[in-house]
Amino acid sequence: MRLLIATLAVVMTASTAMAKRSLISDLDSLGSNKGIAERAKAIDADNRIRVVQNRSVDRNMRFEFGVNYGTVAGGDSYIETNQLGFLADFHIIPAFSIGVRHFNAYNSLSAEGTRVFDEATKNGAAQDPYSRPAVDSPVSSTMATVTLYPLYGKLNFFNVGISQFDVYMLGGYGQMKTQNSTSPTWTAGGGVGIWWSKHFTSRIEARYQNYTDKIYSGEREQGTTAFSLGIGFMI
Repeated sequence: MRLLIATLAVVMTASTAMAKRSLISDLDSLGSNKGIAERAKAIDADNRIRVVQNRSVDRNMRFEFGVNYGTVAGGDSYIETNQLGFLADFHIIPAFSIGVRHFNAYNSLSAEGTRVFDEATKNGAAQDPYSRPAVDSPVSSTMATVTLYPLYGKLNFFNVGISQFDVYMLGGYGQMKTQNSTSPTWTAGGGVGIWWSKHFTSRIEARYQNYTDKIYSGEREQGTTAFSLGIGFMI
């Protein structure tokens, strides 16, 4: 009898260990949420189990529309620029989308720009454009974009709910309009998209943009970096 009891104890211990190893293997291989949760509860019913493996928001053949606001670094040192942007993305599959980005620029003089313009005014040369710095402020830009989402995961916000996020890379090409000219422009960058629900989204993004503006002496190349926060809606 003692031998039988000891044998049963060894078998049960081995079975439990094998079940735990199997569960860990499934977790590592991004297994089925529902199945893993049920098995995890069966092994350890005293702890709260929350499994976050599969993408919970469907992004196959879906549209996303959004707005974003941000600031621009680089470019003309005499100008500070903020941007209000709009996006429309068509998610073909979760890892790939195509879309359109448009932004309007809102410009003001930087501290250095204010200084040199005030100095020109004090010298009585404000009416002579060649006596003060030449600026060509951005006005708006529209670009077609391609976005790749190679990495994804999920976030647990204080046990209130689980949200899906994707780390993405994007590239785009289009047209930039400035006060004095219009030129081709291209952009490249990336960010993090958070899918809070099946319809509500948000993005944190940074991207480099290159274009050409025009001043007294002719055209010049500009390179800027835009940082933005956005919200969106998926249908």
